[in-house]
Amino acid sequence: MIVTAEANRKNQRQALVATALVAWASGLLTWLSPALWVLLGLIPFTYWWVRRRCLQRMSVMQQLFPDQWEQILREHVAFFEALDEVGKGRFRQLVQIFLNEVRITGIRTEVDDTIRVLVAASAAIPTFGFHDWEYHRLREVLIYPDAFDDAYRSHGGSDETILGMVGLHHLSGVMILSKPALLAGFNHQSGKQNVGVHEFAHLVEMEASEYGLPPEVPWMVVRQWVRYVARELARTSKHRAHFSAYAYTNEHEFFAVLAEYFFTSPELLKRRDPALYAMLRDMFHQDTESLLPLVPRRRQGVGRNEPCPCGSGKKYKLCCLVKAGATEPRPAA
Repeated sequence: MIVTAEANRKNQRQALVATALVAWASGLLTWLSPALWVLLGLIPFTYWWVRRRCLQRMSVMQQLFPDQWEQILREHVAFFEALDEVGKGRFRQLVQIFLNEVRITGIRTEVDDTIRVLVAASAAIPTFGFHDWEYHRLREVLIYPDAFDDAYRSHGGSDETILGMVGLHHLSGVMILSKPALLAGFNHQSGKQNVGVHEFAHLVEMEASEYGLPPEVPWMVVRQWVRYVARELARTSKHRAHFSAYAYTNEHEFFAVLAEYFFTSPELLKRRDPALYAMLRDMFHQDTESLLPLVPRRRQGVGRNEPCPCGSGKKYKLCCLVKAGATEPRPAA
């Protein structure tokens, strides 16, 4: 997603090759039929079309990072705080590009800078170790005021237990996130749940299966992972590893839940299963167990007795804190 000097040169070469081909074809058709001279206008258009996204991203990367966004990252995102200055700069650029290209829309709820930046951070965290990554499938993220049901409805009913989902069918290219769950995932540094990271991990898996794994991921590690998941899912409940029961829904949820552990509680994950941690480290090309302990342990985000950030008017401990901890309701994306 980030445009490096090498990526820019590659895009320039692609634009020149495409332009040359269009120029040759346009020239030949014009020679055969002078009335088709208008095709010559495709030559500059082709160069612009191939270069447009690269140039737009370079422009976005050169913009100043808003102070308010910086404060949000420092207050809520432990992963960002743990990075060195070079890493922080790269993370900021990923956030800028994501927010420039993906719509974030509130459904019966307000979407402020905190929500927008936390969604972008959720997208950047699982892919931070990849040098050339695209969320090809994603066009828009919908923010719901609460949990929702499998028909994407949210009215505060007891059957609404889904906190996040990557849309299917007519909602292909759309992600849905519960606002309280998104906030809760970043307000508890020591927790094991982060619905934003969970859903973007689903998207990473979908993208990898369709567009190919990033070059940093060794095929040997992928084979080890597939064997491990098959073996673990075949175990009876009393012989399973001590992870969230929701992980054992299917192989996709296993990947997403373990990604949450890897990016929120890597010390716990490594202590429970060092070999599993090593596989995820090689898959994501990140060593979070070494990274995150660098962040001083401190209370982050909303206090238990403070007003809930969802706007309900209740104390946080009586509203979203309860909802985030009561269940593990994240059906497959």
